[in-house]
Amino acid sequence: MVWYCDAECQRLDWKLHKLECRAISRLEKKWRELVTPEIRLLVKLFIRRKLQCEKVIPTTPIDNFSLVEAMIAHRYNMETKKVVAFEMKAEIVKQMLQQPRFNLDEAVNTFCKISCNAHAIVDIDMEPLGTGLYPVMSIINHSCLPNAVLVFEGKLAVLRALLPVGKGDEVLISYIDLCQTTRDRWDDLNAKYHFICSCRRCCKFDKIDDQILDALRCKHGKCDGFLVDKQGFYSRDLKLECSKCGHVRTSEAEKRAKKKLEPLLDRAGSYLDNLNYEGALSTYKKIEAATLDLFHPSSLSVMLVRKLLTKLHMETGDIQAALECCRLITPVRERLLQRNDPVLGRHYYLRGKLEGVKGDKEDGRDYLIRARDILEITHGTNFPLVTELLHCERILGHLGQGTSGRP
Repeated sequence: MVWYCDAECQRLDWKLHKLECRAISRLEKKWRELVTPEIRLLVKLFIRRKLQCEKVIPTTPIDNFSLVEAMIAHRYNMETKKVVAFEMKAEIVKQMLQQPRFNLDEAVNTFCKISCNAHAIVDIDMEPLGTGLYPVMSIINHSCLPNAVLVFEGKLAVLRALLPVGKGDEVLISYIDLCQTTRDRWDDLNAKYHFICSCRRCCKFDKIDDQILDALRCKHGKCDGFLVDKQGFYSRDLKLECSKCGHVRTSEAEKRAKKKLEPLLDRAGSYLDNLNYEGALSTYKKIEAATLDLFHPSSLSVMLVRKLLTKLHMETGDIQAALECCRLITPVRERLLQRNDPVLGRHYYLRGKLEGVKGDKEDGRDYLIRARDILEITHGTNFPLVTELLHCERILGHLGQGTSGRP
């Protein structure tokens, strides 16, 4: 099912969509389930090239297939199984398009290019909506400390500065989710884009404030430190030393304890799949307790569990519990993200609304103002959420006069 924002948008897309729809209908029903966003994107690219060659739709300096042809494929840097998967997808595209001169090898190469150059189209919560190939945007390099952000307004990819960009400064965006440890960001970048970042943030790989995000908790007496190996790396390695008390141990016990989390995670996932929020909430509380027993309270692992708990408490109507989880998440988010990151802005928005309902009204308004300051930069003053934030700020401003609900 295809949805359009209005009739005019549908009319403008019809020349392309009618051919795409026809291509999908050529497949048997069982094969249609295998049509991934990547396959649909490649079908659209090849249909668009055909229509531009036939002068049915215009070619422009920023909308022509030669820009795709100029992209790097990294085909020979990819794992064999990934290329084989692209070959299978290319066969599906061939069946869909049924073009006499269809080139399978070109299709595989283009899949490789999409893999390395496409952007995940996401909403304000960083939830994926689809995949898009924006050739001009693909020339912008990555940094884990970006000075710009790519946001999506309908079909447009919009580049906005997060910080003042001087003449001669390189514009940099992030290709990945920045709420990760350095090690995980490197793994993500290497797997998808075949490079490892060396920005200022990544150079802090062995520094304490980065290690704590991935650290196991020290269990020696009442120590509140965390474990790293003697060379200063993460606690995934075998010989560990507490950063605070110096107690040394191996990680075998922790590895066994982590395995105990797996059935709980499977059970919680099953509850979520079946929309059983009460069951999921009960299970994630157990996961939180087990995670806190293993990891430092400021670790990313604990934050991710609490992020899910916040949502589940809201789904089950316990706003006070949601607020308490959200408060615990805030310092970890602030450690992970830059001041103007839209993900941080979205977190401040949630924190502000929860404070406004169950917490301190003045704090709520303060967090809503912080959220608006960020989202005005990243999404513009006409963004619907910015308008909503202004409205919420005014309401909390009136409610908060002379009142304070801090627990």
